[in-house]
Amino acid sequence: MKKMDEQTEVQIEDTEGQSDSLQRTNITMDTQDWHKKFADKFTDQVVSTDTSYTSPNVSVQLSYHQYDTGKLDKSNSGKHEKYGTKISYVLADIYVGDITCFQTAFAKDTYGVGYSEKLTDMSARMKSILAVNGDSYSNNRHEDNGTIIRNGVIYRNKQTTEETCVLNWDGTMDIYQPGQVDLQQLVDRGAYQSWIFGPGLLDENGKAKDKFLTWDYIRQSHPRTAIGYYEPGHYCLLLVDGRQKSSRGMFLDEMAKVFEDLGCKAAYNLDGGHCSFMILKDQVANHPYKPEHEVEDGIFITEGLA
Repeated sequence: MKKMDEQTEVQIEDTEGQSDSLQRTNITMDTQDWHKKFADKFTDQVVSTDTSYTSPNVSVQLSYHQYDTGKLDKSNSGKHEKYGTKISYVLADIYVGDITCFQTAFAKDTYGVGYSEKLTDMSARMKSILAVNGDSYSNNRHEDNGTIIRNGVIYRNKQTTEETCVLNWDGTMDIYQPGQVDLQQLVDRGAYQSWIFGPGLLDENGKAKDKFLTWDYIRQSHPRTAIGYYEPGHYCLLLVDGRQKSSRGMFLDEMAKVFEDLGCKAAYNLDGGHCSFMILKDQVANHPYKPEHEVEDGIFITEGLA
């Protein structure tokens, strides 16, 4: 492993400081060259279709799925039964040649409570290939809660009652239980992105969990956005439509089973409901049940910074 630009102080202001004045984590890169490792996934020139994009740095392949679960959602006093039993979702299979192809951004390019923006506008600003909503890091439940690291910059250092998902500079992914997050360890480990929605969906053996650390509302079937991890440089993003006859949304155990069947080593639930949205280039890739909703942050697959 190689280390660059190491910084180890962990004094983080709780105010809305911006990245030029905030602490950064250690940049610890994978020893493998992902361009060589995944050479068969990339193309010498950009090749773009309605469901795919490949270049020398990135490969994104979308696939669409629908099935009938035969299971109604009877929660919330049966209010969700009207959506039926079908599920439809889009899966983005992603390979990147460099970790900086995997970017995050805040609405209005500003960290803090009260900022929101359409994902389509954020995606255009980021010049992204693929975009999905993030974890709504500053919503009411989380505005004072959890450690937020984005693109290697530490914006907030708080404990949380939720599981924390961390993508590291070396491309690995870790999911921490409440009380396990230690900022100095994250700095040393080389944390690159962190999210605090959850829950985690797979156990340490990549098997679907049947118990989830979250609150009751999240246990109902909903439109979903989630991230999956195979190995450094290979990820997936799942977007589940919901609250419509063609797709009621997924329960957490249903989504966990998808990631287990895919062979992911880790998977993590992000914000869902009205916020669940996916864009490939400048086209909406899923079928949201309402017009586009403004979100607080997003995940963006780009050509990278290298």
